[in-house]
Amino acid sequence: MITSPTKTTGERLEGVAFQFCKIATVAFLAGRYTLPVASSLAAILYLAAHFKGKRDTRCILRYPVLISAFWGTVSVIAWIFIINPEIPAALLKSVGLGK
Repeated sequence: MITSPTKTTGERLEGVAFQFCKIATVAFLAGRYTLPVASSLAAILYLAAHFKGKRDTRCILRYPVLISAFWGTVSVIAWIFIINPEIPAALLKSVGLGK
């Protein structure tokens, strides 16, 4: 019988820290483009994983197609805001929150 080794608290914390290290590295390299770049890549890679046979993930949304749709939507909105920075101000103004 194969048993999986139990991780120590330090190992679990290091695992979480490593995830934030990856996020910080992308943010450092991409700067203001972090959200659109990361969400675009997430959408594309989860969709590719689905087409290659992966039907579930460890992500909270569970299914690659659902995750891809979510991050694809975030990506499109983020790119629109990057390309045309006046849109957020116009949206706020339209609901009475902007100047």
